[in-house]
Amino acid sequence: MARPEEYTIEKTVWRSGRKNSYNDELVVAKGTVNNQPCYVMAWEVGADRPETVSWNGKVSYFPRMHWLDEIPAGYIKIYNYTEDKEFFIKKDKHYILQDNDVYVKFNKDTNNLYHPSFTNITYNPAAKTKAINYVMWFNENAKQLDIYKRLLSTSKQARKRRRKRAKKSLEKQINTTND
Repeated sequence: MARPEEYTIEKTVWRSGRKNSYNDELVVAKGTVNNQPCYVMAWEVGADRPETVSWNGKVSYFPRMHWLDEIPAGYIKIYNYTEDKEFFIKKDKHYILQDNDVYVKFNKDTNNLYHPSFTNITYNPAAKTKAINYVMWFNENAKQLDIYKRLLSTSKQARKRRRKRAKKSLEKQINTTND
């Protein structure tokens, strides 16, 4: 994918906490690419360097990837406050539109309790959520490559072994005394 010509970045919307050797932080930022709204994975730089875009007097950005923020036909974007992520829900399946008002469908459970039909939507992420998920994946892989010089196995047994090892080392640290 060739880098688009026109990047304009407005603000940082999510920080990963990962910094490179120049003390630049990897972030997800809201902006435009060729005048289309998008979310950008970028390094937030504390100086106006020639390779960066959108200098605002404090920071500029070195864009790496972008995700266009488009809402498909027949969907609306919803915001999950607990995860700080956005998802799409489908018309007629999860909501109805009447007179420009959105009515959410509720499902009845066995205890006569009603729940919104989209409570666990994670399979249809919006651009912001895709960008955040990618940066989290990218950071985890980079961390594994830095520490272990390879990517770790994602099998259930391997995760269980790593958890057990971490717990054991934590217990060892707790049980030590400074005599």
